[in-house]
Amino acid sequence: MTLDLYPHSPLPAYLEPWELLDADPRTAHLVDTPWRYFERYLATRGYYLCWRYYSRTEPETAFRGGAFHYPIASNPFRPRLGEAFVNLCDMDESAHRRGGIHQTTGWMTQAATLKMAYDAQDRVCALKALHNTRSRTEIDIMTFLNSPKLRHDPANHTIPMLDQLATKEWTFIAMPYWPRSVQACIPWEVDDYFERLEQALEGLAFMHRHGVVHRDISPTNMLLNFHTPSGIRDVYTPLTRRNIKLSFIDFGCAARFPAGPGSNHLDWTGSGYCGTGEHIAPEVGKDRRYRLTPVDVYALGSVFIRALSWEQLQCATFGNPSSLPVAAHQLLTAVPKSQGFGYLALLDQMTHLDPMRRPTAQTALEMCREMREALDEDVRWAPVGGYRCNIFDDGRSDPRDRR
Repeated sequence: MTLDLYPHSPLPAYLEPWELLDADPRTAHLVDTPWRYFERYLATRGYYLCWRYYSRTEPETAFRGGAFHYPIASNPFRPRLGEAFVNLCDMDESAHRRGGIHQTTGWMTQAATLKMAYDAQDRVCALKALHNTRSRTEIDIMTFLNSPKLRHDPANHTIPMLDQLATKEWTFIAMPYWPRSVQACIPWEVDDYFERLEQALEGLAFMHRHGVVHRDISPTNMLLNFHTPSGIRDVYTPLTRRNIKLSFIDFGCAARFPAGPGSNHLDWTGSGYCGTGEHIAPEVGKDRRYRLTPVDVYALGSVFIRALSWEQLQCATFGNPSSLPVAAHQLLTAVPKSQGFGYLALLDQMTHLDPMRRPTAQTALEMCREMREALDEDVRWAPVGGYRCNIFDDGRSDPRDRR
């Protein structure tokens, strides 16, 4: 059957529930079909879709290296023409061809309405298709968070919206493709842990200050703007030194409330089951309304606890990257929660079972900054060659025992 393309005919009725095509085994094979329908239209607007692998050797969409030599954007949240979206972490072009974004992902995404695309400058973008009626709230929240005034605020960690292409039934939001989940990295030094958490809390406090609650904070909904080749495990991530940024994505469950001098976050309540797996606060899903801002704080704390567990498991299984004697996470957990750096104690507070005993995002942010500034210099920053085994000389446990 030949599919008439936009704008010559509406999307066929059997493709209308686009968001759900991948959820039903009977329609999962159709997930690319709506994108084929809009492909020509999107190309006229400067976006060239990247298709999934149809062989194990080469993707259908060829590698385009035009943007490889662009400098990283001076402000990743406001990238300009001729600036790259992603820090490639010292990859050369041959490594990028072998293990670049197109190879490590196979152009696959986690939802039917998400598709990777090259823009007119050969930069990799993420396109999200949103129904003008069913996804109206998400469109409005993304537009609001990317309004000029809010976009210029350095506390805004919402993924930037590069473009908004509206058709009669669907709106396509173009965003820079940031390929790395917040938990899929091994921070180089203790300061990187606080940097990553501080950025996340800053972004969450910003959203709450402007009346937006996310409701689905998870590892895959917080991204970092860097990439390393597939298979290269022997690389730490110096977040602070490389100026790596964190962003929030996916506002499909989000809600917006009036915010101002007289507003009270605790009055923002919701119901129903929203969130992702283990990061859902215990009060969610019960047959009563619950306060939404503490749910966001719980989910964010849970994500960072899970990230630390992943890093510990990774190093326990494969050894420390670069064969360093002590990894930053081992140093971070080598002191009791009630002492030392306070990082784990803060995450415990954020994931308290009682929502009223969790700090607000703004309070947690202030606590994180105070702890970070109080770090000893020889703990906060890793020396050349990494942390030494005898960094503690007061009888506390050897960090290597915390693998």
